[in-house]
Amino acid sequence: MFALYSPVGGDTILRCEKMTEHTKETVFNERVRRYAEILNPLFDPTVDMRVDRLFEFACVLVRAGGIQTGGWDPWYESQATLRDLANLATIDLPSDLFPNPDRTRMRLSLIQYCHITEMDLPYELVANLLRLRLGKKYDIDPFSHLARYIGKKQEGPFRRVKRPSPRMKLGHIVELSEAARMSEVGIAFQSIHDGVIRNAVYHSDYTLADGEFRLSKDFRRPNAKRYSSQVVSFKELDDLLMGAFAFYTALFSLYERCRKSFFDFEDVLVPYDPHYKALLQFVFDSEHRLVGFRTYWPNQSLGEFCRTERGCSGVNLFFNSDGSINFMVGLYASKPGDFSPLVEHDAQPAYTVIPGTSVRPYWPEPLAAYKLPRADQGQGAAT
Repeated sequence: MFALYSPVGGDTILRCEKMTEHTKETVFNERVRRYAEILNPLFDPTVDMRVDRLFEFACVLVRAGGIQTGGWDPWYESQATLRDLANLATIDLPSDLFPNPDRTRMRLSLIQYCHITEMDLPYELVANLLRLRLGKKYDIDPFSHLARYIGKKQEGPFRRVKRPSPRMKLGHIVELSEAARMSEVGIAFQSIHDGVIRNAVYHSDYTLADGEFRLSKDFRRPNAKRYSSQVVSFKELDDLLMGAFAFYTALFSLYERCRKSFFDFEDVLVPYDPHYKALLQFVFDSEHRLVGFRTYWPNQSLGEFCRTERGCSGVNLFFNSDGSINFMVGLYASKPGDFSPLVEHDAQPAYTVIPGTSVRPYWPEPLAAYKLPRADQGQGAAT
């Protein structure tokens, strides 16, 4: 019967939790590997190792955005929802309450499928990673150009805007993947999205009967057939759901692995802006995952963004009209010297103390990244 896929603990990874057939588990794992091979090049930061491009890559991974308190990031709620649905599907269901447990598990998996295909993070993550491969910058909202005003356009903060649908987002991702010569990414993403089944589930326009998923209003045309039908066999539906869960397993696994791969930069200061003499530092949580960044300027100004489950904090940064990040560098020198426009000609550069330590950064000569003293490592980790 139907394969069950469930989140593991507090991770962001979907995996196969229970299978009735060993061969099905093998097929699922093979699909995960296939999708991982397609998506893996997106998560390679070594394609362009300039420090400014590395910064853009970090912005994508931490989903740099506005300031929020805890409890406003849908990503954490989505993880909990998927975990709850999967755990419900794996428990023993009493026959007096659930006379057909296989259908119950199918319904739970359909809701799980609809939820993952509606999440913003996968679309924005893939779109921004593709933008980077095209030499573009991180965009806080890479699909903003697809939004449309509802009714007459009005100025002001309360104008009504229709956000792009998953289908529209996928169309843009296909365009980006083709432009980046990574067309397999767009093809793979499209292959696991079925808008007809998603709409039927969300609008209660389907039934489960006699081993079939039946559409009450819409018609669906499978890739392997030349005609449309209102009937989807459980076998075909199982194949779609397995492919979707395998795709997101690969995507979320690579996402988490990449965030942890930045751990080599923990407690490292990197020369970021040679003109203003800014230094860049990456911020990590207690599990050594990348969660933010800081910039230090020679006039004691500090720029920072950090995202954890407790919220998003930011200081001295803003977003350009194209959605990319920029920094407020503080006061310029009235009579700058040769070192930086931010330092007076008769003064020495002064960087602010690194949060959680007693160390002041310095601009290295010769130009190279350097690590903080061992005694101060780990004191500035985010939680």
